[in-house]
Amino acid sequence: MKKLIVLLVIIAFTACTKKDDATLSISTSQWYLTRDVYGDGFVNLKILGSTNGEKVMILTSGDGVLYWAKADLDSEKNFNTDITIAFFHEVPTTEFEMSSKVMAIKGNDSIMIPLSSGKLKY
Repeated sequence: MKKLIVLLVIIAFTACTKKDDATLSISTSQWYLTRDVYGDGFVNLKILGSTNGEKVMILTSGDGVLYWAKADLDSEKNFNTDITIAFFHEVPTTEFEMSSKVMAIKGNDSIMIPLSSGKLKY
């Protein structure tokens, strides 16, 4: 009986071991500001990277509403995305910082990398 319990414990630990964790690598991230003809300001992020996951999501905040935007993956699971992270109807006149998160999802596993813009100014 004791051997059976030990065997079941070993099987349980083996069955719970993760073999293929999600990976996410960001090779380049570039934050930049733009304005449209109406004077509205946009905070943009150009990001390049790779994953072993099924999808990559990037957190945006638009005008305050959080939204996960999907990045397109090529056949080798690389992504090259240029996305608007936030926009302002009244452009800030002082320095400010923005942040976002990039998440890769593989099955039930995910990995997230936080990104910070550093100081930005229009």
